[in-house]
Amino acid sequence: MATLKKIEKVKFLGEIHQKEDVSAIAYFEDYMLVGSDESQNIINLLKREDQDFSLVLDIPLSLDHAEDGEIDIEGMSIDEDGTLYVIGSHSSKRKTIKASKTYLANHQRLATVIAETRKNTIFKLKLDPKTGQVLKRDANTQLKTVLEKNIILNRFLNIPSKENGIDIEGLAIYQEKLYLGFRGPVLRGNYVPVMVTEFDDLLDYELRYVQLDGNGIRDITRVQDGFLLIAGPVGDGRGAYQLYFWNGEDTIPGEDRPDTSDYCQLIGEIPLPKKISRSQSRRHYCS
Repeated sequence: MATLKKIEKVKFLGEIHQKEDVSAIAYFEDYMLVGSDESQNIINLLKREDQDFSLVLDIPLSLDHAEDGEIDIEGMSIDEDGTLYVIGSHSSKRKTIKASKTYLANHQRLATVIAETRKNTIFKLKLDPKTGQVLKRDANTQLKTVLEKNIILNRFLNIPSKENGIDIEGLAIYQEKLYLGFRGPVLRGNYVPVMVTEFDDLLDYELRYVQLDGNGIRDITRVQDGFLLIAGPVGDGRGAYQLYFWNGEDTIPGEDRPDTSDYCQLIGEIPLPKKISRSQSRRHYCS
């Protein structure tokens, strides 16, 4: 197992929305885009100043302010021509127990599962490389239809995300294909789905699988010859986080296939900063 080296810190200068809950970051030219799963559906655009980045403007994902509910931003990726893709988690959630509630109320909360339709969206925004301004925007909500029709994934749609239900947390773009990495479900044999599709035709897709030793995908990014994956727990329990290299091919073996054992390789465990506990790590690693 490789030893991961600590890199130099980068400062954000300006009022970053929900800076304690950053869930997605993308780079473009001299710009950085930052998204939070707790924000009011806004992406921060920052511009490089030496080693640091200063806030330039806020980009609303939707211009329809009448719509309620958080999009739950979980993944962002940008291609070479400045087209940004943003995805919501497409997840359901169970209400959490609160000490301020009564015993009966907490039982009722635990029995309540909520599906929020605003999470079921993929956004496509064309950015001006000189200013970072949005030139064009589109939204596509057909992925939920894809999930409903898939014989494997449809069984997990009504299961809360932290209980091995549908939860998308990774998004990468390569050769006009979107790679959607699932935190859950993790299937028998510890196989985790990655959906490969196109924004304009989500119904034309392929499911590929990676094996992450029981963890789900917490982030995915394109690198030379493949992808880097951050793997972490599906639920809220304690667990290690690892960094993997994946060549992009389906890792499910077969007698009619070449050996797939080296398609997804563990690079090393991601150590937690000394001041962050395991229970806090979910937020620290792009939750």
